[in-house]
Amino acid sequence: MKAFKLLAFFAFIFLCSTKSSGQYYYDDRSLYVEFGAGIGAMNSITDIGGANSDKPFYVNEIRPQNFKFCTSVYGGVMYKDYIGARIEGTWGQVASSDASITSTSSLNLITKNRRNLSFRSDISEVSLLIEFHPFQVKYRPEGPLKISPYVLAGVGWFNFNPQTYYNGQYVNLQPLSIEGQGFSEFPDRKPYKLSQSNIPFGIGVRYELTSQFDIRFEYVHRKLFTDYLDDASSRKNIDPALYDKYLTPVKAKFASALANPSIDGKNPPRRANPDNNDSYMTFSLKVGIAIGRTYDR
Repeated sequence: MKAFKLLAFFAFIFLCSTKSSGQYYYDDRSLYVEFGAGIGAMNSITDIGGANSDKPFYVNEIRPQNFKFCTSVYGGVMYKDYIGARIEGTWGQVASSDASITSTSSLNLITKNRRNLSFRSDISEVSLLIEFHPFQVKYRPEGPLKISPYVLAGVGWFNFNPQTYYNGQYVNLQPLSIEGQGFSEFPDRKPYKLSQSNIPFGIGVRYELTSQFDIRFEYVHRKLFTDYLDDASSRKNIDPALYDKYLTPVKAKFASALANPSIDGKNPPRRANPDNNDSYMTFSLKVGIAIGRTYDR
């Protein structure tokens, strides 16, 4: 709802600030400011769930049923329509489940389904992005191209909190140290932080409706430095007795139940794969208002 209010606000600014001009110019400046908001879908690639086939390449790993609604707002500057910088906030959710794996084409898929792990995590992110429009570098007296593909990359900071559903409630997983994070028996497994840096990069297309009003479609992938977006990273489950040693009775009860929820009651051959970090991505439709960019086509 907040995203739609922001879109309406920016549309009002656009209607109130429309100017007329006989030829293309930047209001006597090379820089102009742009504000915008967007809606879209967020997804992830983690150790839980994943491809429903024996070919787990990138596109297969992004399951359609795992897309969740996301919103964003941004503000930044552009230089002569071909390079710019912006600060952006993004909010959404990622989720996945082993139960979504229905194929029986390999032992790997069967064992992942029997493993029966699941998670969800709310995501909030702030990022600094640089975008480059290669086809706008050449000056055109009649004005910039109405349709402009671009690439973008930057740095970000995001918050997450993996949870799973158990006995009618969602349980926070990070405090349970399910893989022995912080236990003396596993000195290499440190408790992971719920706020971390990432590297966003992607592609987009901007379409200028007028000199002050444009729409964008963007795909942005986030490279993460953690494998715990889904709280699963280690290859094997630990001895459940260690939960009683390190955790409170309530936490130990949850940890024992959630470490191995397999449908056959057996320890899975592999809990997760620590060799690859998790990631998440967004597909977004955005509306922007440019201030200081004026021309008539």
